[in-house]
Amino acid sequence: MNRFRILLLALLWILPGTLGFAQDVSVDDPGVCLMCHSEFEDKLKEKSVHTILQDGGHCATCHNPHAANHAALLNDDVKELCTGCHTDVKHDADKTMGHTPATKGNCLACHDPHASDYKYQLLQPIPDLCQGCHSSVAEFRARSKMHAPVAASECMTCHEPHGSDQQALLADGVPGLCFGCHDNDQAFTQTHKGADLSHADCLTCHDPHSSNLPNLIMANQHPPFRNNQCSACHAAGATFDLVSDIRSVCTRCHTDIRQMADKPYTHNLMDDRSCMNCHNAHASPVGKLLSGRQQTVCLHCHFKEGDYADKPRAKLLTHEGMDCTNCHEPHGSTNDLYLIGGPANVCNSCHATAHQGAHPMGPETIDPRDGKPLTCISCHKLHGADFEPYMPLDPNSDLCIQCHTR
Repeated sequence: MNRFRILLLALLWILPGTLGFAQDVSVDDPGVCLMCHSEFEDKLKEKSVHTILQDGGHCATCHNPHAANHAALLNDDVKELCTGCHTDVKHDADKTMGHTPATKGNCLACHDPHASDYKYQLLQPIPDLCQGCHSSVAEFRARSKMHAPVAASECMTCHEPHGSDQQALLADGVPGLCFGCHDNDQAFTQTHKGADLSHADCLTCHDPHSSNLPNLIMANQHPPFRNNQCSACHAAGATFDLVSDIRSVCTRCHTDIRQMADKPYTHNLMDDRSCMNCHNAHASPVGKLLSGRQQTVCLHCHFKEGDYADKPRAKLLTHEGMDCTNCHEPHGSTNDLYLIGGPANVCNSCHATAHQGAHPMGPETIDPRDGKPLTCISCHKLHGADFEPYMPLDPNSDLCIQCHTR
């Protein structure tokens, strides 16, 4: 009889659900979650709490309480889950210059999904967070004179955090962005020798972050600019037009660069902007009057398409981030890829003993894939390689069978 009663009670418990009498069960969420995840009680007391958890929000908005196909019992992968609500972030990440964490959907690289003591649920104060990826932040934070937004840790006064149609994730083009704070009035014009700067590139003279010089002038200065000899390059008048085309103006002094135009492979010299594609005319934060670090300047144009387009920056910068000019001529070369010598010579300058007594190379060894002599770059892909050491395919199998088949 006892067994019968137990069975009857069990059936009465089960049957309502099986007969379609669904019951809505009220769950104290997040209270029931905090019974086990008690560490979040203090978390949710931090200054910036995720909107979904404010005012009686529910953990189940993002997490499945029973089972899921994603880590942390998330209802979807992080990118889709976040952009489901934050549609503005998805829109910005799809712009011409998407911030890599946003385009990759790695929202948690910058934000805490629950709460933080920092605005926007950031993991750290903004400058510290940016410095984690952008090492140059440490350099300009150490200089004596900082741009006001930098001193106030307001990077987003000038930069968009998720994506922009402007270079460097700027919120607007230059000089429009600058004139948002600096009045383009008569006093401004007089300070700049009467020049009309309505369409100027302020970043050819001023460092937008900091400097050790007054008025944020960059430290490395072109001698005519430093010596106030504007007429060396510019005609008189408010427009300060160049006395000739860019290449002619520059190569009047830089005669060695003029000779590079006769090389079989010339880099930018025949372009209308010529030298200005890579160099600032007045001042620079780095040597050679480059508009930025070599890696930054070069990657601005290179590796944007094809196999390289989706590669992370670290994959494109090789040999522990050495300068591009260690291997490439920046202006002109007699060698393909602007190499400073043939592939073997460039590589052998550091790797003199590589492959000795092993894999044959040289004019006598022909690559069956293209009929050309086998060189180092026949097997090694120095930018964007997926396998060590700089191999485009798995060197334990896939790479070798490109040539060695039965």
